[in-house]
Amino acid sequence: MTLPTFFIIGAGKAGTTSLNFYLSLHPEIQMSAIKEPSFFAGAENGKPYPIGRISCLEEYERLFDPAVGVRGEASPAYASYPIRQGAPEKIKELVPEAKFIYLVRDPIARTVSHYQHLVAVGAEHRSLQEALSDLSKPFLLPEICYSLYASQLEQYLCHFTEERILVIDQAEFLTSRRSILRQVFRFLTVDDSFTSSQFNKELYKSSERRVYSSGYERFVAHTLAPAMQWIPRRTRRSVRRSVERALFRPLDTPALDGQLRARLEEIYAGEVERLRVLTGKTFPTWNI
Repeated sequence: MTLPTFFIIGAGKAGTTSLNFYLSLHPEIQMSAIKEPSFFAGAENGKPYPIGRISCLEEYERLFDPAVGVRGEASPAYASYPIRQGAPEKIKELVPEAKFIYLVRDPIARTVSHYQHLVAVGAEHRSLQEALSDLSKPFLLPEICYSLYASQLEQYLCHFTEERILVIDQAEFLTSRRSILRQVFRFLTVDDSFTSSQFNKELYKSSERRVYSSGYERFVAHTLAPAMQWIPRRTRRSVRRSVERALFRPLDTPALDGQLRARLEEIYAGEVERLRVLTGKTFPTWNI
């Protein structure tokens, strides 16, 4: 079977698209023809499968080039426990020697960014305060669960050794991109001296976000992306961004009041502490 040898498992809204792009530039690495195939993602707890999920193994295999020894894909849905469960077990069954890259960022900032994404794709129309007004079961909210980094990591450590998982702080990735990429290349055992002028590009800046029309994301996932997957990635991205800037209005930045911030800090405090213990990293820029 032609399957990936490594996975970018998240976190969503922590730079996975950018990392996917940078890795695709390396001549020894092939990233899946479609980002976020989510093949191993479940549909637990009443949630539907991720938009654009590849469900057929043969179709999934066609995303990868057997001539390239280091193959990867990026699906943040693989780290969305407890909303979706079972991804580590499913990966272990088919790719027992897999490696994993896990990008994380300040969990509150990621929560706000996730909320903005839901607004952008038409899945959320309430204010941030209204959307997160009921935090009685916070771990079942997508804005929250993707920021439960320790819980996600612990799921994978039940099936894979810590040497197979590389955790990267998005803040460090933004300020020391080339150094972090060299670290990633070494982790994947490819030439770590490779560099590219494209590494200077920062993808999907907040200022570029748009509010899309209803059904746009599903159209891109189910119709546009499959039809354009063989067009060079950079060309696809450039054309899509130009169209979106012309058609859709910019996304507003929501305000986070003190009361909600305090509640989120309470929810995330234990998670961040466990993550620091698990990784040995301090995450000095995080406000928790």
